[in-house]
Amino acid sequence: MVRNAPQLFSKEISRKFYRVRMEVAEIDTLVALAREGDKDALEILRKHARGASAARTNVPQSFHEFVWEYFIDGPPPAKSGLSPKDMGLKHLTIALMVKIVSQDYGFSEYRNPEHRGEESGPMSACLLVAQELDHKESWVEEIWAERKVSVLK
Repeated sequence: MVRNAPQLFSKEISRKFYRVRMEVAEIDTLVALAREGDKDALEILRKHARGASAARTNVPQSFHEFVWEYFIDGPPPAKSGLSPKDMGLKHLTIALMVKIVSQDYGFSEYRNPEHRGEESGPMSACLLVAQELDHKESWVEEIWAERKVSVLK
């Protein structure tokens, strides 16, 4: 995967991926993201507002409340550090890799606790993906635990 599709692990492509998903998100979701300081969500909300104004359509109450907050208090501060948009596609790709290795090739998702972190012991989907990506097994296990439900739908 890393050699054949390196773009799935890049910050730039991850941001583009989430931007496309945000373009079709519901207004309430965008308002929640904008309240957290997400500049993309704010830009998309402005676009929705212009369209709603031109079409003279109603917008949700949460949007009205956010506009008042923004007008009175100014833009919400953006959080420092990495955003979920920076690593989201990478984490999704890792979770899909674990799913494929476990379901298509019959590996168990995790190793028994007594073997985790050791080089010896049985192979698992999380360990195989971790080795392929040159990451720690525990890190891949955390990503799998966070994304498992959404990936297995």
